[in-house]
Amino acid sequence: MATMVEENTGNAASQWAILGDDILNMITDRFDDIYDYARFGAVCKPWLSFSHRFYKRKHHLFRANHQLPLLVVPMEGHQEIRGLYNIAKDTLCNQIQLNLPYKRCCGSSHGWLFFVDNKSPQIQLVLINPFASESENSMIKLPPIQCDNGDRVMYMDEYGVNKAVLSKDPNDFPNDFEVIAIYGGIQKLAHYKSGNNFWSYPKPSKHIRSFADVIFHKGMAYAVSSYSWIVRIYRKRYKQSPGGNNSSPCYLRFKTINERLPQSVCNYSGNAYLVETSMGELLHVRRDYITLEARIAKDAELEEQMKRSRAEYEARTQEEHDRLREEINKAIEELEREIENRKVKEYSEPDLSKDLEEELHKYDKPHLSVNFTVFKLNFPSSRGQKSMETLNGEILFVGDNNSVSVPSSRCPTLIPNSIYYTDDFIGIYFHNLAFGSCDTGVFNLENKSFGKHFVPNFSAKGMPPPIFIMPRYRSNAIRIV
Repeated sequence: MATMVEENTGNAASQWAILGDDILNMITDRFDDIYDYARFGAVCKPWLSFSHRFYKRKHHLFRANHQLPLLVVPMEGHQEIRGLYNIAKDTLCNQIQLNLPYKRCCGSSHGWLFFVDNKSPQIQLVLINPFASESENSMIKLPPIQCDNGDRVMYMDEYGVNKAVLSKDPNDFPNDFEVIAIYGGIQKLAHYKSGNNFWSYPKPSKHIRSFADVIFHKGMAYAVSSYSWIVRIYRKRYKQSPGGNNSSPCYLRFKTINERLPQSVCNYSGNAYLVETSMGELLHVRRDYITLEARIAKDAELEEQMKRSRAEYEARTQEEHDRLREEINKAIEELEREIENRKVKEYSEPDLSKDLEEELHKYDKPHLSVNFTVFKLNFPSSRGQKSMETLNGEILFVGDNNSVSVPSSRCPTLIPNSIYYTDDFIGIYFHNLAFGSCDTGVFNLENKSFGKHFVPNFSAKGMPPPIFIMPRYRSNAIRIV
């Protein structure tokens, strides 16, 4: 009996293998889920080859940022293994596991994940593609980002880069991809182009240019700050090499698309995102961790403090002003001497255990998102933006990932006109450390309500936070037994 089953199975497989491409096209054209392609390709080798070719073509036709992403999540009891969680089906994909570094991922774009290499004294990005086939590149190391002491942050291995995005998949366009990274303590921009051995940076400026998110949209790069300043990014070549630490022959210029709001607590958003919809429009999403009422009260408190400081300043005599100015100049001179005499030492990761213990005792509850607001940019017809009360059926996925927008028709089990988000604000890393990556959820833009999707187990609180990823078919992942 066993022999007959084996013979019948072999005959059936051989019959399936000779089906024409027109029929296979009709079948695979109905697929939306990556696992549909995986199951289809498991039937026989000709189907595996066809499904891979078809998926790759359809993937580019529909564009990478408008397919349903999966969530890379920590696996309890496994430091360097992550799982994939399907939000639409509310299930963990037990068939696949990913071997990844045990640290925060600072970007997810076109199926690639960004990590900071903590072995380098500079900030060096490493790209890992857990879905690459055997014939494709699965790791890319980029040149170090040149940074000074002001750019360094406490956690170089995880938080030296706030976010990084790709313009294209390096496996599909090995000689024509770009990377933009937001890095350092004040979140500056750096740009890399494939084939170069350097990054490009903005020219020095007396104004702080701090950014929250970047995106490649219709062949151009854009960035947004927490004060709603939105710019288009251009790379220009220096007429003469600037020398110094910046060895790049190119620099970055900005063209304002939306004006920066006046600097105040009320105008500040805890995080901001740029998202391209499936209709090709560009959205600006603001994420708040403090209510509007609390921000207004804080602005009033700061204004009162400024009035008191101004009154104290005006009450000082000229001699007191001169003495204070002399003390400030002495402090500056001492600081400059200290910098000159400082010897360059080999970078070693600091012991932060005591800092962690002290910080954890300060907080008795996590820091959570309280509101999202969405705007549609008016360009190219004009500058500025328009507030939106609905997403017109789109579903947004934001966090450390390259922001994604998916039509709700492609994922009917999810909530339309909603924003699915992950815990990504590094400014409150200490605050939420004792509670894990708890600021994940769903925000319904139309009725302003919050909900939950994936909630990490409390035992995984010390593990890297979840991040959305756009999976690529034909995975190299290890099967879980």
